[in-house]
Amino acid sequence: MPTPTTYAPAKQFVGVATEVSQGTAVAMTATLLLDNFKPKDGPKFLEDKAWRGAMATDSFAQIPGVATAEADMGGPVFIDGLGFFLRNLMGDLSTTGTSTGSGGTTLSAQATAGASSISTVASIPASTVVQIGTGATAEVFTTGTPTGSGPYTIPLSTPSGGLAYTHASAQAVQPVTGPYTYAWALLNSGSGQPLSHTLTHMLGPTATSGARQYPGAVFSEVGFKWNSESDLFTFDAKATSWPSVPLGSAPVANPGTVAPMASWRMAVGIGGPASGGTLIPTVTDGEINLKRDINPYFTGNGVQTPYIIQRAGLTVDGKLNFVAASESPLLYMLNNTQPQLQLLISNGLAGVNYGAVQFDFAQAAFTEAESDGSKTAVEYSNTFKAVLNTTNAGGSGSYSPCKVSVTCNVTPGTY
Repeated sequence: MPTPTTYAPAKQFVGVATEVSQGTAVAMTATLLLDNFKPKDGPKFLEDKAWRGAMATDSFAQIPGVATAEADMGGPVFIDGLGFFLRNLMGDLSTTGTSTGSGGTTLSAQATAGASSISTVASIPASTVVQIGTGATAEVFTTGTPTGSGPYTIPLSTPSGGLAYTHASAQAVQPVTGPYTYAWALLNSGSGQPLSHTLTHMLGPTATSGARQYPGAVFSEVGFKWNSESDLFTFDAKATSWPSVPLGSAPVANPGTVAPMASWRMAVGIGGPASGGTLIPTVTDGEINLKRDINPYFTGNGVQTPYIIQRAGLTVDGKLNFVAASESPLLYMLNNTQPQLQLLISNGLAGVNYGAVQFDFAQAAFTEAESDGSKTAVEYSNTFKAVLNTTNAGGSGSYSPCKVSVTCNVTPGTY
């Protein structure tokens, strides 16, 4: 008797890649380290229930309608993969590196968004990683071979696509190295639509490759949780995509070596940064939830797949649980102080191995505060909502509910 064909779920993995055109599948470029991935194709069927003289109310035909797919996923937060989720959900990105301390120069002329080269006062050797500008419009490129005798034309080789922002003459151009800090805010320029991604799920049963792809993926939710006593820093997410398609050849997993982080490393600052006099040492656990309204639009263009999966507004809220050292958690709500809130978790390493995730809320409105006197110490459970502000806005301007920064040694342009 032949051995039955089966597939071991332990061998599954999920890959991700940034799309050029939403809904057009691309090969995975990175592996997402998840412990939960539940995709579900959702074709709609149109029923023919026209009367035919039969004593029945079921349909006489099931006609294929439009189709999408959905996926729930989650697991420990790995800082080298987190950027894909945040870029998809929030959109606005600035990138800064760690200065090498030498070789810096300035722009000799304005560099406009989309430009594939810059003009500098001093020359920069080919293959140098440089940071152009600072703050919300900072971006990092690897240079090509310089030309000219001063000012010098410096090609921007990678990432492709040219500058994301316009930079004024005399802005700094500084050689940098890792780790890099990627800061995400709400994208407000252009159509306000962030990039989309193809998710690749290697599960086994699919013929030839063992994998199916979910193109055009748009995330509607990304949530974070931590519990200092018992858990890793974790996340869960929801996405909607084009219906799945079989992959032609087997993908290969290429997981990173970055480790997840224990929740006890989370630091919380209220009224200032998560350090010094505004560090709050009494928060035991909590969560942060980023949610975005999305809607697939279908048109009469002869295909079942969406015309676009459109993003609408972004909202951010969360919860913090305190050991009550005072009545402060209650007063945040009663006095409606809407303080600055910062949460920072790092891996405790140094140099290029340093990694961190930082959540910045210029204004956090505490909307609920519930006391609990049933345990060994009095506790407060607080709910907060992010208040839109310009402080957390990115290079696309306007308002953002928060800024999320990830520091890691991932090559600029990966996200």
